[in-house]
This record gives sequence, structure tokens and C-alpha cells, in this order.
Amino acid sequence: RGVEMKIVAGERHPPPDLEMIRALRNAHRWTDMLKSGTALKDIAKREGFSESYVGRIIPLAMLSPKIQNAIVTGSQPLELNLETLVRVRLPLDWSDQERCLGVAS
Repeated sequence: RGVEMKIVAGERHPPPDLEMIRALRNAHRWTDMLKSGTALKDIAKREGFSESYVGRIIPLAMLSPKIQNAIVTGSQPLELNLETLVRVRLPLDWSDQERCLGVAS
């Protein structure tokens, strides 16, 4: 029915989310390509993705270092996944991003 419930028992030590790590890596690489003058459509064609997908992933390079570190180490909140990252409209301020995604200390 589209309703999902997660039950977490004990301490949470999941492995890092490889899909999110791959997206972060691509975001940084594609951002570097844009900075060097490569057009978005050329990046998409070269990488085998749609322009729309590449355009949704690139902003992940601008996530706060704290959020990026949480993703790489697997310490992000359970509900934080790649779909959430590309669908939510994140503020530019890193502290606001962290609060919005539940990574604030």
C-alpha cells in the first residue's frame, strides 16, 4: 500500500549505502567536468544517463561536509536515502541542510 515501517532493534551499525556513495562520487566528478567546460548533455551521454538524472545528482556535491561524511561512514539517519536527497529541496546553508536531513548534532 506504499506505507512502510522500519523496526530498529539494538544498536544500528549498517554498512554504508553504496548507492549514495556512488552518487556522491559522481556528483563531484560531474561538477568538476562542468567547471572545466563540459556541457551537461555531454556528461549525460558519456556516462549513459539522462540529462535529468545527471542534473539531479550534481547538487549532491554541494551537501555539507558533515552530511557527506555521514553518508560515507553509514552514520546518516535511517530514513535518509538517495531518493530523499534528490527529491527534497535543500537549503544552501550547511547548518540548515543538516537540520533538514536530521544530521545536526
